[in-house]
Amino acid sequence: MIENNPRLIEESIKSGLPNNILDDIDSIFIKDSTESTNDNAKNHLKVQKALFSMHLAEQQTAGRGRNNRKWVSPHGKNIYLSLGWKSKLLHSQLEGLSLAVATCLISSLKEFSSKNIQIKWPNDLLINKKKISGILIETSDSEEGLDIVIGIGINVHMNESEGAEIDQDWGNLEENHSNKLDRNKIVQSIISKLHELFKDYPQSGFKKYHHTFESYNLLKDKLCKVEMDRETFKGKVIGVNEVGELRVEKDGEIHHLRYGEVSIREL
Repeated sequence: MIENNPRLIEESIKSGLPNNILDDIDSIFIKDSTESTNDNAKNHLKVQKALFSMHLAEQQTAGRGRNNRKWVSPHGKNIYLSLGWKSKLLHSQLEGLSLAVATCLISSLKEFSSKNIQIKWPNDLLINKKKISGILIETSDSEEGLDIVIGIGINVHMNESEGAEIDQDWGNLEENHSNKLDRNKIVQSIISKLHELFKDYPQSGFKKYHHTFESYNLLKDKLCKVEMDRETFKGKVIGVNEVGELRVEKDGEIHHLRYGEVSIREL
């Protein structure tokens, strides 16, 4: 009998990965409960030897999203994954990284959903305008370059009561609750795509992912409300540029908005 909702298991994740990826994995940690997989990855990077490590949990007690918002993390229902990456990136290459990660994430999640998945700049994934996934990237300097933590949260099969605390429209990757997706296979697919990014991004930057990102860009050609520290305005999103800045047209003038400085929503 196949378990309806398999637990996260290291061997199940590794079983379908080729040797060139396995050779680059420092460690895979799977906890039943932890405060934050991002914090776990950040701490492990201090002693990490290989290219990347994986930190998973069945539940987070202090998970966080962008701007320190709480990330709701019920037990055994979703994916809470953080990758610790020993990178040789420059600070100047970070601007488009979350957009590139979001693009890779859609490439892997498309295998598990027939629905159209889109990116709300800079790093939220939505199905039918309901958020199913978010990305949180944190960095610190190291002797070789930058230590990067890529935190990924994905709603897989969370029910309404478990998501009651979420303060925005949310959905699940899973479409049919009677046919449970195997989270191990989803993680396996994500690792395959992000391993390619670890190899390519230091040379290519966001430029390689730019065109694909635009094909998933939820806000492109939409009228939006932009909120910044010193001003709020309405404008039409033209798209993103090759460093990942959002281009918004207001009164015939193009504004370039940077990740971390702005909040934006469709009107």
